[in-house]
Amino acid sequence: MLAHAFYLDLCLQCAWKEQLKTLPNPAVAALVLDENGAIVSLESHKECGKPHAEVLALQKAYAALSGDNAILSLKESQAIHSYLLKNAIPIFKDTMLYVTLEPCSSNKKGKTPSCATLLKTLKPKCVIIATQDCDKSAKGGAQELIEAGICVIKAWEVEALQAIHKQANALLLPFRLLQTQGKFMLFKYASRLDGSIDGGQISTHQAQSLMHDYRTKADVLLISGESVRVDNPRLDTRFATLEQRNPNVAILTRQKDFPKSAPLFEIPNRKVEILHSLEQVKALRGFIFCEGGSGLFKALQNSMDLTLVILSPNFKRDSNLTMSLNANFNLLHSEQIADDIFLWLIPKD
Repeated sequence: MLAHAFYLDLCLQCAWKEQLKTLPNPAVAALVLDENGAIVSLESHKECGKPHAEVLALQKAYAALSGDNAILSLKESQAIHSYLLKNAIPIFKDTMLYVTLEPCSSNKKGKTPSCATLLKTLKPKCVIIATQDCDKSAKGGAQELIEAGICVIKAWEVEALQAIHKQANALLLPFRLLQTQGKFMLFKYASRLDGSIDGGQISTHQAQSLMHDYRTKADVLLISGESVRVDNPRLDTRFATLEQRNPNVAILTRQKDFPKSAPLFEIPNRKVEILHSLEQVKALRGFIFCEGGSGLFKALQNSMDLTLVILSPNFKRDSNLTMSLNANFNLLHSEQIADDIFLWLIPKD
């Protein structure tokens, strides 16, 4: 079981790199081992409407195992499914597939075909799954694989894999909150090693680009009136690597006649709301991406689901503004993006 935990952990680390970018789909990754136990593919779901992690892993593994690289030119899910069903039936019989989330069942309706249906035909030797799918329209894939005669190992049923199962559930937090509550709130801020948050750009361009990717998936970008007055921002997605989509903006302020002179008001195809109470904030729906300082953090502290801290490995001698807060977190995940450290935190309570 230690080997299963190792490979599932590799999948989880891979999936976290796509966190939020797949919304409203979950972040998922999959890995294929050949008959000798060598890794032939490790892939993650990239964006809603695009091929699922299992499909991408099977696509790359097929090319590696067969030498047929023509499949690698295919980008659409249905095309990859069809190519595999036509050409790869015997290829996967001695392989093992690891996946962070239960493959979607044949009951699934949506932009991409069922992964369980594909796997039932390709028949890998074993499928090892970190956590089950709770989506009513997609769950049940594991049972379908078992009924098709495929060995399935469910981490949630194995004592030695409980830790990895818990980590897989943590990865799914944004997706599951959107499903069950209709909203998910993330608070993000960047600071240096000394805690300073003033004095110009803090994080790297790579981190900034990733934040703009997150903005493309946000239903609402929530900021404070103070941030608008001090920073005079555009709040657009000009550095995004995903298709640019400028989110709607909500500004939380006590000022009744808030001026609409900031560049953010000039961005086309967006709605800008001025909010004056936490009750109005609580009424917001979807993925709510909060960017701001200590004032906004304190106001939203009891409402946020996750906090993302981007820590820059620098000190700034002449800065004097820090996040003066009282807050306790559990660390869900950490990773390095360029020179920055991303800390995904959940409130302890």
